[in-house]
This record gives sequence, C-alpha cells and structure tokens, in this order.
Amino acid sequence: MSMIERIRTRRDANRRARAIEHALRSANSPAVREELLAIAQRHIS
Repeated sequence: MSMIERIRTRRDANRRARAIEHALRSANSPAVREELLAIAQRHIS
C-alpha cells in the first residue's frame, strides 16, 4: 500500500467517524441512536 493510499484511507475513516459522531449527537431518540450504532459497526468491521 502506498503512502498516498494510506493517507487517503485514514482521511476517509476520520471523515466517517466524524459523520457518525455528528449523527449520534443530533439523534434525539434512542431508536435512531441504536440504528446509527449498528450502521457504524457494519462499517468498522
């Protein structure tokens, strides 16, 4: 894996993590939060 690919992968992962955190903060119901966590788990693994 080249240096550029590694940087791009890390940047994408950071962007996704920030988006998930933002969505969790703005989610006002526990059901929505649970769904977001399930989606996040799917992306991480």
